[in-house]
Amino acid sequence: MTTVPQREDRSGGLLVFLVVTFAVTWAIWMPILLQAQGPGLDAMPWTFFLASVGPLCGAVAASLWEGGARGLGAWARRAFSVRFRPVWWIAAIGMPVAYFLIAWITAALVAGAWPDPALFGVTDKLPGLAWPLVALVWVTTFGLGEESGWRGWLLPALTRRMSAFWAALVVAGVWIVWHLPAFFFNPTYTQMGAGVIGWMLALVCGSFLLAWMTVGAGGSIVPVLIWHAGFDLLTAADQSAGVIASTVSGIVMTQGVLCAWLLWRRRTVARTPALVGG
Repeated sequence: MTTVPQREDRSGGLLVFLVVTFAVTWAIWMPILLQAQGPGLDAMPWTFFLASVGPLCGAVAASLWEGGARGLGAWARRAFSVRFRPVWWIAAIGMPVAYFLIAWITAALVAGAWPDPALFGVTDKLPGLAWPLVALVWVTTFGLGEESGWRGWLLPALTRRMSAFWAALVVAGVWIVWHLPAFFFNPTYTQMGAGVIGWMLALVCGSFLLAWMTVGAGGSIVPVLIWHAGFDLLTAADQSAGVIASTVSGIVMTQGVLCAWLLWRRRTVARTPALVGG
């Protein structure tokens, strides 16, 4: 009886991930960018949200490249596992709720009146949708699409080579560059001006926070997926521009600095065991 040799894992997954991730997202965003530079955008096309699948496609392609169907299955079982401590469910849901309460109280103090609850979560990128449907769109697009790649594949892949602290920093750099085309057509970014520096700092801090959550959840991205959707719901809403968005970002930056310190303390560990092997 002839024994079929097992397929050895191949190297080069990181390059495959980056190429596929950027190619998919930028290819979908490029027509939007060209239209914005020409006749302009009457409304944000649905393909804006579709482009969020880039990191997810990158994760699937890299997993298949490195380990075939076995590698893909291992990635999916780890990334979407719900076998983590209940505290991470509380963190995933509780943090956005806390952001909401603090931001709305702050906005009321600044403006002298409460924000209009009817406008909560509403964005002109998704006209006519109530906030529960807006939240569903965020969680199934930029939540699932991004986190499947950033924390689901890239962070674990990097922790095979470096500590979680440095891995989170590298992920933040890739994450920032990935957004580049959106700065030429997405009003959220085109109107930032010098505020882009604060946005980048907030994203770096967010990367540390989400890396800390992923490590704590044993490599599962379910908590960060929920968190990401809640954050987008709060900060991407039309009425959030200004006080609400800046308040939430300020809180996340504070949390991120704390999480960076916690990850820095464990940097002497060559690998993050909870994340390796996915």
